[in-house]
Amino acid sequence: MTRLAAAAVLAACLLLAALGAAADEPLARTFYVSLSAQEDGQEMPADAVMWQRVGSKYYMFLPGAGGLDEARVWFGGDGTVEFGGQTLHSGDRTEGLSAGTTVRLRYLGRSYQLNVMRGSPLGAAFIRTETGSMDKIEQSKDYKEAGELLLLDGGGNTVFDGALEHIKLRGHTSAKFEKKGFTIKLDRKTDLLGMGKAKKWVLTSNARDHALIRNQICYGLAEYVGLRFTPASRPVDLYLNHQYNGTYLLHEKAEIGENRVDIRDLEAETERVNAEPLDTYPLSGSQKSVRGEYKYVDIPNDPADITGGYLVEYESAESRYADAVSAYTTDRGKVINLKEPEYATEAQVAYIARLMQGFENAIFAPDGVDPDTGRHYSEFVDKDSLVLKYMLEEISKNLDGNKSSQFFFKPADSESTVAFAGPAWDYDSTFGDYGRQRDSKGLVNPRGFYHNTVDRLGYWWPQLYAHQDYYDAVCAMWQQRYAPALRVLLGQEEDPAGGLKSIAQYAAEVEQSAAMNFILWPMKQSRENIASTGKTFKANIDYLTNYITERYAFLDSEWGAAE
Repeated sequence: MTRLAAAAVLAACLLLAALGAAADEPLARTFYVSLSAQEDGQEMPADAVMWQRVGSKYYMFLPGAGGLDEARVWFGGDGTVEFGGQTLHSGDRTEGLSAGTTVRLRYLGRSYQLNVMRGSPLGAAFIRTETGSMDKIEQSKDYKEAGELLLLDGGGNTVFDGALEHIKLRGHTSAKFEKKGFTIKLDRKTDLLGMGKAKKWVLTSNARDHALIRNQICYGLAEYVGLRFTPASRPVDLYLNHQYNGTYLLHEKAEIGENRVDIRDLEAETERVNAEPLDTYPLSGSQKSVRGEYKYVDIPNDPADITGGYLVEYESAESRYADAVSAYTTDRGKVINLKEPEYATEAQVAYIARLMQGFENAIFAPDGVDPDTGRHYSEFVDKDSLVLKYMLEEISKNLDGNKSSQFFFKPADSESTVAFAGPAWDYDSTFGDYGRQRDSKGLVNPRGFYHNTVDRLGYWWPQLYAHQDYYDAVCAMWQQRYAPALRVLLGQEEDPAGGLKSIAQYAAEVEQSAAMNFILWPMKQSRENIASTGKTFKANIDYLTNYITERYAFLDSEWGAAE
């Protein structure tokens, strides 16, 4: 090797070492702006936002929370930068920073044009992971990482500033999207943005929804019509390790708890009567989906009362059986995954399996009565909740309405001897924003039914709809609850309680944040999705409004005109 070549290798090694050191020193490689009020001489705060390159342009995606008059710049080294005509040291305040402007930045010997954008006055969530990276988190749903969370409300006030026990990837199909969703667990129960105290929270990406408000709308509908334990939700701008990651929906997790599905915690009761942690006992039962069989945890002791509470999730695909610790496959091949108790005894799984199997038997019987027990389907699951939940799926034309994310909960018998449909969950693929070629006349078309007609696959909603008493209840509930709710969405009426808002109001709340979101995550028309909802945020809101307008007209002609 020549001296010149050796010198080149040495230089390359030194450069790699320097880059490695820079990776451990965020300030050494990038430029930040924070909006929080800081004392002089303090270290860079949690809400510092780094510049981001998108295509050939540089952006500063600032939260709408807080005031620009408190803005400070942060960068590495002892030198200065030229920013907007000012010469600044790291930690200095900057004047004249305003959204919608392009600021000249001279940094590390180069000049940049920095496009300054600012979100809507929503909450802003700043998460810092233990490793400073999201790589492992986004690669596996089984991986959890500790971190810290700073959550601000729309006025810039601190709601939470503390440790995360973990952040993890969430979702089935959505885990494969570019814009990921996450579940977080706080180190203590906290009321986030007025949604009640809890540890576990969900950050839904709404990656398929280019209007960003479909989940909010559906949860608003569910709350308005009286579906119990509907998750509360708030839109937020999310920052991960100081980088803007888009507009998300922060909402409650579907789980048993005082401020969630507020029924008896059977798993906690089971823990109290056993010596070891429940997850240390061996798994038993059929570990593969077999119709009529179940799997459970071989836990030695049961509480005296095993009639509740249960939170289970209906899945139409038998492959979903593998996702749960405890589960049952019905005689018609539908999977009942026990979300809680997750670590269920054999007696507990057998109890809820009998209940849900009896319900399935009854809805498939011509008279709605389970031939094995002589009980009507409404003696297994509350009929009003079944009507309200089906109608939410049908009105929104939810892609998964017959197939997945369909929850049921069963309180202890002392509260109720029947189960209930709900809570509502997962509505990003609704109101015509997603449709494949084979069902193009179904999901994308605002007219027609979708969830009450496909009975060849053994789905549950079509079987219920075929019963006259159920159909009559649907028509009555349309006129009493859902028709007024849709009129509120369309701006024709107002919700006296102030909970449900119009589409225009939901859209206005996130409009500025949507502008940032869709620069980072451009709207794409995938080959598998034939729904053409528009190329701008406004076009998507118009599409959604027109879809619901036409959907209302169709359903009113069907259910409103029924005698």
